[in-house]
Amino acid sequence: MAKINEIVTLFANFINYLNVSYYEYHFTQNHQQARLNLDALLCEVSKTPEQSPTLEQCISFYNNVRSLKNVTETNDPDYHNYNRLLRRYIAALSTD
Repeated sequence: MAKINEIVTLFANFINYLNVSYYEYHFTQNHQQARLNLDALLCEVSKTPEQSPTLEQCISFYNNVRSLKNVTETNDPDYHNYNRLLRRYIAALSTD
């Protein structure tokens, strides 16, 4: 059994968190598109879960998460940790 890359797991954690923490009734068309983009990115990276997503995929994922910030309610430290981990990963990939 292949080991799942930690960033693929992080993407899935974000999606799971968003499923229970946002206010979909406040969604605009841009929010709807951001959510569709997130789902598509997770689907794409899940096809090869042992591989790390590309820098572009990580940046796109992060930007879409940020687009949903104003319709996401949270004081949960896990959510903030997910953001921090993703930013660190992007920074590490940017320096390679």
